[in-house]
Amino acid sequence: MEIANISDTEILQEIGRRFKEKSASIAEMEFMTKKLLEMNEKSKEVEAAKSYFLSLIKNEFNNPLSSLLSLSKKIKKDMNVERIDAIGSMMRSELSYLDFSLKNIFAASEIEYGEMGNDFARITPQDVAQEAIEYFEHIIKEKSLTLKVENTIEGKMVTDGQKLYLILLNLISNACEYSYPNSKINIIFAEENDTYILRVEDFGEGIYEEHSKNIYNRFYKHNTGKTRPGQGLGLGLSVVKEIAESLDGSIDHFSEDDKTVFLVKIAHIDDASLSLSEGLGSDEFFGEKPDDGMMEF
Repeated sequence: MEIANISDTEILQEIGRRFKEKSASIAEMEFMTKKLLEMNEKSKEVEAAKSYFLSLIKNEFNNPLSSLLSLSKKIKKDMNVERIDAIGSMMRSELSYLDFSLKNIFAASEIEYGEMGNDFARITPQDVAQEAIEYFEHIIKEKSLTLKVENTIEGKMVTDGQKLYLILLNLISNACEYSYPNSKINIIFAEENDTYILRVEDFGEGIYEEHSKNIYNRFYKHNTGKTRPGQGLGLGLSVVKEIAESLDGSIDHFSEDDKTVFLVKIAHIDDASLSLSEGLGSDEFFGEKPDDGMMEF
């Protein structure tokens, strides 16, 4: 048996057999010992990754859940309508955050196990953007941000609406987090050379050069001092990158004048050869809306 070309399980079985038969050469024993050490290190790395992920989950979910429990108790005691409305708004914000985090965890899991397929449909990009923006209503109001959506794509996009929605959730979340108060965020849809373009611009603190090469790595987070410690799981941009690539696309980022730009490219799909539904972002889901190519929130 050629030891260098067998699996870890087979290595263990072969080591056991050769120790029992005392038939291994010194060179083979050296190789098998090295392999055992590598397997041990790999096992340690897997366990460390599991521990780190569980720690992240605990830290990220503990505060929102505690907050929700506390707010629910206040509602029981408080009969003031205005305060109940304010508490309800805070609860919706915490629930949105939890749901957003879970969406990224599920997406990362599907990507990891190769379970994320494509479900192409005809969609209206402005409507998908509006749904994503409503997710972050609380922080938009809190920071007095203005969001503008512009679309120059003729007709509807043909892509996976749920994937586009998750891309937008993460890029809008990122833009809201790092934007200066009272600034604006631009979301622009365009089409160029059979490629859909999504451009998200924010006017904030930007991305420091030392962080730039790592921002698409899973669990990578950088604290600039202006975001609350532990914010996010560090999954968002890695999920966006993986989703874009699953749609034969890509993501890039750069600074332009006083703004940070994220540019997502998605392959144009020829809908003539596909049996398509009206997906997320279609009139079936959101109803007819006036389409002048631009919306402001």
